[in-house]
Amino acid sequence: MSSAAIVSPANSLGTTQLGVLFNSVLIGVVFMQWVTYFSSRFHDPWPLQLLVYWTMTLDIAHSAISWEYLWMYNVKKFGDIATLSVSHWEYDSGPWFIVLTASPIQIFLAWRIRKMLVGKPYHLADILFGFTVTLSVIQIIFGLYMSTSLLIGVKSTADYTKFVTIAVVWESFALATDAVIMISSIGTLLYRRTGFQHTDWLIFNLILVAIECAIPVTLFTIGHMTAVIVSPTTGIHQLFAWSQARLYSNTLLLNLNSRDRLRKGQGASTSSADPHAVNILTAMERGTGTRPQVRIDVTREENYAMDEIHTKLSDSDVYGPKPTHRI
Repeated sequence: MSSAAIVSPANSLGTTQLGVLFNSVLIGVVFMQWVTYFSSRFHDPWPLQLLVYWTMTLDIAHSAISWEYLWMYNVKKFGDIATLSVSHWEYDSGPWFIVLTASPIQIFLAWRIRKMLVGKPYHLADILFGFTVTLSVIQIIFGLYMSTSLLIGVKSTADYTKFVTIAVVWESFALATDAVIMISSIGTLLYRRTGFQHTDWLIFNLILVAIECAIPVTLFTIGHMTAVIVSPTTGIHQLFAWSQARLYSNTLLLNLNSRDRLRKGQGASTSSADPHAVNILTAMERGTGTRPQVRIDVTREENYAMDEIHTKLSDSDVYGPKPTHRI
């Protein structure tokens, strides 16, 4: 008897539909994040804008493919049970979209952490950044290799069992990269506490953002990896796989859009006379009685709030050559 006869529609078509539907909900959430980002007019440097457009392109393309995938099952091949045991390019191309979305975002977040740690002894910033980038690159290699191999050499879902090990290695490096980013981000922010109300409020909210972003991505990655191990020939892993890239996009946009919320929160609690600046840190200058202020230009948003916690950083430190102004 063919393998198609023993395939359960509930464990294949049912879980696939739930995965695509949940992805559709997430693309709606991400769309609202896009609207918030562009309406806020942060005037970010072009590399960051390019990253946003890159993730937008991948999200739209991957979501469109998921809808075509559902159309194929429910319309074009409706009632054809044999198609449940056949591999399809729509799903097999998924790792491409996941790693090409996740890795640039992970490297961007690691770069932000590096900027907060600049000047620390033993080249801690460079070591941590290099380690994170290495993990992310390994993740890309395994993800692209797996997706390409599926597209070229797999005809049946029964062949998915050959790629369980590769999938586990890929997802393990993804988990490791996310864990390093979250732990180092929280640790760095806690280390930057000053005792000043505004600064500690800012740090607390940035830690919340880091946790809010990390938990969904981690849970879905673990769910995907577990489903691949337990039942690689069914569609249970598709319940998680279709949404992973969208969760990474949400991580990026939530971090970027949180600047607007932090800006408004700090603006409401400060009495700065400059309507275009928010004082987020005051510290007694050694040897003088003055209090130097580090400000965020909320009109241009040249700096990220997270980067500004380090009082020694300037615009040129963060984005490269610009008119130098050190505090």
